[in-house]
Amino acid sequence: MLNLLNNPNFDNERNTLNADLFVNNLKNNLKAFGFNPKVKYVVYRHITIYNVSWNDDKTYNDILELKKEIALSLGINVNELKIKKVSDNEIEIKVSNMKIEPLSLKELLSLYKEDNTFKVMLGLDEKDSPVYFDFDKEKSLLVTGVTGIGKTNLFNNIIMNILINYQDVKVVILDSQSINYNQYNDVYEVVNNEQDIIDRIRSIRKEFEERIKTGNKERVVVFIDEIYEILKLDNNIKNDINYLLELGSMANIHLVVSTDSVLEEDTYNIFNRDNIAKIAFYLTSRGEYNMFIGKVVKDSLNNDGLYLDSENNLTRITVPLINDDEIERVVNHVKEKR
Repeated sequence: MLNLLNNPNFDNERNTLNADLFVNNLKNNLKAFGFNPKVKYVVYRHITIYNVSWNDDKTYNDILELKKEIALSLGINVNELKIKKVSDNEIEIKVSNMKIEPLSLKELLSLYKEDNTFKVMLGLDEKDSPVYFDFDKEKSLLVTGVTGIGKTNLFNNIIMNILINYQDVKVVILDSQSINYNQYNDVYEVVNNEQDIIDRIRSIRKEFEERIKTGNKERVVVFIDEIYEILKLDNNIKNDINYLLELGSMANIHLVVSTDSVLEEDTYNIFNRDNIAKIAFYLTSRGEYNMFIGKVVKDSLNNDGLYLDSENNLTRITVPLINDDEIERVVNHVKEKR
C-alpha cells in the first residue's frame, strides 16, 4: 500500500554543501590558533556531526577557549554549541541543519522490516535509524505534550502503521475531541461521545477478564486521546485504565494514551509508571519532563523534539507528517478489500 502514500520530498544536498563550507571555515580557524586539525563529518537528515582531532600539543581545554570561534565557523550562536569530549585531542560537535524537510510516511515505511513481532515504526532517530515501538515487548505507550505539538499526528502515524502492516489487528479509537479520527470510521471503531468513551473503557476491562477465561488472543490496540478530559467526567475510570495498563497485554490488549500535562494528580498517577514506554513532546518545564520520563533532565530539550523513554534510554525521534489525503486513500483501499 506504499503506492497510496505521498512521495517524499527530501533533498539533503543543501545541508551537505553547508557542511563542506563550515568544515573549511573550522579548519582555517583552528589552524590560525596553532592547531593541526583533522575534521570529519556526517550529514544526517536533521543534524550534522563533526569529529575534530589534532596531533599536536594542544588539549581539550585549549579547544574550550575557542568556543566563539568554533561557533562562528559552524554558522551557529555560541550558546547553541555543544562540544563532546572524545579524548584529550578529539571532540565531537553536533549541529542542527539549516534546511529541514518533513519526514514522509512512505519514506519511513520503506525501511520497515517484517518479523514475528508486533511493532510499529515511530520514526527516525538523530542518525536516521528507524525507531520501533514493540507492543510485544513494551505492552502499552504513554504520550504527553502541550496542545498542538503533534500528539494527534503521532496517533495517526501509529494507526496508519497498523492499518498498512497489521490488518488483522483490531483498533479502538476513543476521541473525546470528536474531530481528529473520524476518517477511520469505516475500518475501525471510533467513539466520540464522552460518556460512551467511559462506558467503552469499562467494557474493555470486562473484555479482558473474558479473554483470560476463554484464551482469546486477538490483538487489540486502544487509543485514548486526551485522557485528562475523561478523568474530569469520571475520576473512577482511572482504576480501569491502570488495570489495563498493568495487565491488559496478558490478553493482547494494548493501550496508547495521551495527555497534554502530567501536573494534575490523577493524570500523574496514571502516567507515573516505570514499566511502560513513554513519549514526551515539548513540555512546559524541565520539571514536568522529569516528572514524566523519570529522568533528571539537566540540559534543555529542544522545543521541536519528541523523546522516547524506553528501556532506560532517551531517544530523540523525527516522526513522519501524516496528511489527510493519505489516510483517506489507505482507508478506502482497506474498506474496498474487506
